[in-house]
Amino acid sequence: MNMRILVVDDDPSVLRIIAAMLRRWDYEVTLAHDGAEAWAILQREEIRLVISDWMMPGLTGPELCCRVRATEFSSYVYFILLTGREDKPSLIQGMDAGADDFMVKPVYQEELRVRVRAGERILRLEAELGERNRHLNEINRTLSEAYATIRHDLESAAAMQKALLPPPLRMPGIAVEWLFQPSSFVAGDMFDYFKLGEEQLSFYQLDVAGHGVPAALLSFTLSRVLSGGAEEKRLRRQGLDRDAEAIPRRVVAELNQRFQSGIDPVLYFTMIYGNLDLRSGRVTLTQAGHPRPICLRHAGRRTEMVGGGGFPVGMLPEVEYETLQVDLAHGDRLFLYSDGITECASETDEMFSEQRLRDLLEQTAELPAAAVTECVGQALREWKGDDNHQDDVTLLILEREPWP
Repeated sequence: MNMRILVVDDDPSVLRIIAAMLRRWDYEVTLAHDGAEAWAILQREEIRLVISDWMMPGLTGPELCCRVRATEFSSYVYFILLTGREDKPSLIQGMDAGADDFMVKPVYQEELRVRVRAGERILRLEAELGERNRHLNEINRTLSEAYATIRHDLESAAAMQKALLPPPLRMPGIAVEWLFQPSSFVAGDMFDYFKLGEEQLSFYQLDVAGHGVPAALLSFTLSRVLSGGAEEKRLRRQGLDRDAEAIPRRVVAELNQRFQSGIDPVLYFTMIYGNLDLRSGRVTLTQAGHPRPICLRHAGRRTEMVGGGGFPVGMLPEVEYETLQVDLAHGDRLFLYSDGITECASETDEMFSEQRLRDLLEQTAELPAAAVTECVGQALREWKGDDNHQDDVTLLILEREPWP
């Protein structure tokens, strides 16, 4: 459809001349004999371009332009003022009124054609921009709905993941407490502990590389595989329990064979798997690329590091794992933690560090284990400045309770 142009002039001859030229170029023309009539037309009809005389009785061209600019029409109205004035103050006055262009009378055909086409190009660009904005708004609305759905699903998954975590443990001679703060809705950290027989507590802590859904999915899978000591029980049924001390490394080695990340070479995990003899207090564990556990000795209120490192699970198939042992006296505590604690960065990008964690655990040695987890969480919050961690934060405390 050709553009509709409103021509406003109190001189009938000027109206006829301009209208004839515009119609020759296939524009649809509407005529108004003064500013008041033009304003009435603009309010009831859709006009995109106005060519208006400056001096008219009642409502002048600049006054009409001011009304147009003060009104929110559905589309932009391009406004050209016709004037017999060529002085700079008149030009400034017209610009202040909101005019887009000016033409000095008498109107020449080629000049009119060029200026109208310039206005037409601007209006076309404005229409295209409006269409793009509408399209972007529709995309944003769709994305917002999709994000709301994803957020709801992730929150549901996070609730399910948290439900998999065991409650704090209280049993004769041993207590277990934990701190868990995921970096996003779902986490790649997971831990569990379970009693096997009358004299053994098995436990593990793992940290899947990366964050978000892929890490959480692998974490979910591993929690199912290890649930209730299923993997350890399977190995024992195969008659591999003659060397009970080797069970942790065999569990880790089995996981390493089963979860090779050939498709995604960065989807591996670190872990610690161990057994605690409830009678003697001896801990036998295998460390696979996970941060070294910290042992707090009750007698001296001092910490010591346990183990050396080991190789992450799922990176290379032919990896041999080792076991190590640590004896817990009554009152001693063993801390397993993810690197989300030691690598928690302050506002100046300084890491919380292993040494600060050790210092904190020594300072809180007299507190109950449950209070220690709260102190660690508060210390990380103060160190970082908020609870929006870049990595999952997990702390597991195994305490051999003091003598009554």
